[in-house]
Amino acid sequence: MDHANAGRLLIIDNDDALVHVLQRRLEPLGFACDTAHCGRQGLAAFDPDRHELVITDLNMPSGDGIELSRAIRGRSDVPIVVVTGYREAFRTRVRAVSGVTVIEKPFDLNDLVDLVDAEVAMWRGVRAAG
Repeated sequence: MDHANAGRLLIIDNDDALVHVLQRRLEPLGFACDTAHCGRQGLAAFDPDRHELVITDLNMPSGDGIELSRAIRGRSDVPIVVVTGYREAFRTRVRAVSGVTVIEKPFDLNDLVDLVDAEVAMWRGVRAAG
């Protein structure tokens, strides 16, 4: 992906350190990152006309990542990446929400960046074709 116009992301996680690490890794690549620290804040911050991808934690206060993903899916088909340390326990619930990719903690930041690149490029392709 051309990182000069990488896109705007929404990162939702109650772990401030992780949010900071993700911003420090993604912003130099050209991604603008908006942040929220719980499900309720994330849903309020989400703008379907602005955000091209959402990264959210699964387990957080004021609405878990699955509830948040369902609410976002009701407003947009934007790609959603759910980060979790509990992949097996939530696999069935996550499958019920289309367009959600699960990445398990701990994860390699380079793998996450590659996933974000691929998902945003695919999202842009779908929007351009539609």
